[in-house]
Amino acid sequence: MPLSCLGRLATFAMLSCAFAAAQQDQPSTETAPTCNPWKLQVLPEDLSFRQRSCLQIAQLASPGLLLRAGAMAGYAHWRNASSANPKDSAEFSRRIANYYARRTARAGAELMVGYLHHEDPRLRSSAEKGAWRRTRAAFLSVIESPDQDGNARPAFAPIAGAFGSGFTSMAVDLHRNNVDDALRHSGLVYSHYFVTALVHEFSPELWSLTPHFIRKHSSKP
Repeated sequence: MPLSCLGRLATFAMLSCAFAAAQQDQPSTETAPTCNPWKLQVLPEDLSFRQRSCLQIAQLASPGLLLRAGAMAGYAHWRNASSANPKDSAEFSRRIANYYARRTARAGAELMVGYLHHEDPRLRSSAEKGAWRRTRAAFLSVIESPDQDGNARPAFAPIAGAFGSGFTSMAVDLHRNNVDDALRHSGLVYSHYFVTALVHEFSPELWSLTPHFIRKHSSKP
């Protein structure tokens, strides 16, 4: 069986298992909490499978992800304009579909492995003081995940998400479809987890600089 077919089958099997587990997680809908990602972010207890699914679906359905998919597809299409027709809407749509396939595989892998390994998928800000300590805490939040006793252990959900996206990319990409490309893409996705954790850690400072940046550039003639 070709490796691309294995990637498609793995993604389909992973999402099928996620759907089946979600149906059995909370049989009573009367006591199930509302699927509100903002409320789920502040819950003190561990999230159920359905709640974890809610967070992943909210990310996949967000307008920001659609804009990011369009921007990345547009850049890739422009970069390959010499070998592809820039006006080919089918090629542009295919790139967006491939992006969502990779992102869905990443979300499904995170969901399954994080649930089975009892890893919290929510981003948390550290209580550390100082830029170095906060940067270190942000990086460790990707590598480590506390167990029920608070002891540090390896975090497998980000690794699973990176490999899920990487090997799905190998399955859907027409040109970069070998194992080396899949591993390279997996490394890029895994590095994205560190960038996301770092931005979340310093988000208060970044937001406080935004008004100053806007005033500075809006005052220029």
